[in-house]
Amino acid sequence: MKKLFILPLAVLTAACGNNKDVKEDTLTRLSQSMEANYVDTMELRLTDFKKQTISNGKLVAARKSALRFNSSGIISEVNFVNGQNVRKGELIACLDPEAALISLSQAENAMKKAEIDLNDVLIGFGYGNADTTDIPQGTMAIARTRSGYADAEQNYRRALYDYEGTRINAPFDGKVAGIKGRVYENAPSDNFCTVIDDSSFDVTFPLLESEIPSVRTGMEVKISPFNDPEKVYTGRIKAVNPMVDEKGQIEITASVDNTDGNMMDGMNVRVLVEELIKGQQVVPKSAVVMRDNQEVLFVYQPADSTARWVYVDIVMSNSDSHVVRVNKERNAELALGDYVITSGNLNLAHESKVIARK
Repeated sequence: MKKLFILPLAVLTAACGNNKDVKEDTLTRLSQSMEANYVDTMELRLTDFKKQTISNGKLVAARKSALRFNSSGIISEVNFVNGQNVRKGELIACLDPEAALISLSQAENAMKKAEIDLNDVLIGFGYGNADTTDIPQGTMAIARTRSGYADAEQNYRRALYDYEGTRINAPFDGKVAGIKGRVYENAPSDNFCTVIDDSSFDVTFPLLESEIPSVRTGMEVKISPFNDPEKVYTGRIKAVNPMVDEKGQIEITASVDNTDGNMMDGMNVRVLVEELIKGQQVVPKSAVVMRDNQEVLFVYQPADSTARWVYVDIVMSNSDSHVVRVNKERNAELALGDYVITSGNLNLAHESKVIARK
């Protein structure tokens, strides 16, 4: 009976011994794996830091003109379509000019008759063929009124205005937008179209009152459309509205050139204002990790190939970097020239063995 119990016990002992060997082997490999921490480093030095303030804005064409007919009638020509480029002075559209031309011709004839009557009145005053510049201003005013020349001149100006009101010409180079009529239709009572100079845009965006000290006219801004965040245009602040609204915000206006022609009036954009602050301890965001609910850096020690953690405070941040300073409450030490670990630091502990990549 003793042999029956001894044999299973021996087997069990051997099995436990094997499990122990496996466990120790696993721990050894894990330890070796943890010790093989490859890291990237950077030398800590004072560099310039770009402090970033982000806001949202809307593009407004620097020049935009809503155009309408100054006369009523039937549209006879529309020479452009929406989005088409137009040159200054080009005829965009016009009404049937027949009625306006008749009125203008009648006004011209009335002017000619009034001019004859004006000369007759001047002869009566004894000036004959004298140069009109030699006639006293008061005398000329009486003569213009008696002859009907003053009224004829006003009627002619009105008829010319009505004729010109049948035509819409581009006031500057740009693009035609928002056309609201077609040939043979009555002229709309409101705007017929808009001409937009899309060579440059203004972008208006709000900043908090507390952010204004770091903003000034002439400062560079980066502008990215919401529909293409990777595309970046460079502009400059041209105006700071000296009023704080009910939300504690101040309106900023920047100008930006439409370098590739893809910007459009009314487009929503992201605005990045950058202020250059010199002589800061700047590290990549990847260099800062959390330990004990505190921000820390790992500093590479070449003497023994270990990583020493250093408690730090984050002073400022932008999209990819932090400005840091040593946390004096933790009696931490950090000096210029230290090698800060920038990658491979997520699982490091204090004095972990590391291998710095060349």
